[in-house]
Amino acid sequence: MASRIAALRSLLPDLELALNSFTSSPSKFRVVRTVNPTANQPRTLYILDSSFNPPSLAHFALATSALKHPAPSEAKPHRLLLLFSTHNADKAPSPASFVQRIALMTIFAEDVARALKMSEPSGSDLADVSIDIGLTKEPYYTDKSVAISESTLPFYASNPVHVHLVGYDTLIRFCNPKYYSKHSPPLSALRPFFSASHKLRVTQRPFDPNDKSSSEFGTAEEQQRYLERLKDGELEKEGFESGWSENIDMVEGGASVGISSTRVRKAAKEGNWGEVGKLCTEGVSAWIRDQALYSEDASGKKTME
Repeated sequence: MASRIAALRSLLPDLELALNSFTSSPSKFRVVRTVNPTANQPRTLYILDSSFNPPSLAHFALATSALKHPAPSEAKPHRLLLLFSTHNADKAPSPASFVQRIALMTIFAEDVARALKMSEPSGSDLADVSIDIGLTKEPYYTDKSVAISESTLPFYASNPVHVHLVGYDTLIRFCNPKYYSKHSPPLSALRPFFSASHKLRVTQRPFDPNDKSSSEFGTAEEQQRYLERLKDGELEKEGFESGWSENIDMVEGGASVGISSTRVRKAAKEGNWGEVGKLCTEGVSAWIRDQALYSEDASGKKTME
């Protein structure tokens, strides 16, 4: 692990240059690093879009579950994109710390790749899957997919189907009309996304009546009923076409899906490294400790400075 941490430390200047180059350019999407690079162009691109502040075992579960248990319609080759938006729809943009986010994404991607190699036969497609680290300036899923597809000198020339890996809470936001007020009806903004055959893979939030953050989304059955209501046309007046729900797959989530980045930051602030190690992958935990991330504020403000 020490050699991996040292290698990532040496990469920080390059990551900062890549970030500055992207933010000062007119580009809306760019891949800045790839773990396990291959020449294979994907037919299915799994996209894990997050603030990665920091990546936790919940992120790990979303990524590895999709790669290990793809839907029959999700054609090979597969590829994984970890995507970070420098403009968040719900939070004011921060002036810095984005380099640390990219570093966290990088070591997280290495952890995912190592786990897949250990669990799969040598030489299998899954053991050698490429994992890209990408940046975008777009705040919304629909616009992010457009930015990826329409980027100059497209990184994914094969024009793959995008499968966004999200939790149930993100599905609720994705279908919330308030984010699409410029459109009439508002959810008609989703038409380009679904017309391109892009998909959402929604992992249910585990239900714990003692945990407010999870209990507010209801039981697994209640979450499934929300998707059924979409199929029945509940949001058609808002512009959501019931047929689009066929491109939304809902899968069961394990206990790790309920792990929040807030819990990781709180444990790191308290110096509870045993707890951090239970909530993150090995590399992410080691990097947080090495860089003393979140030591000043559980909200992550240290990495914003």
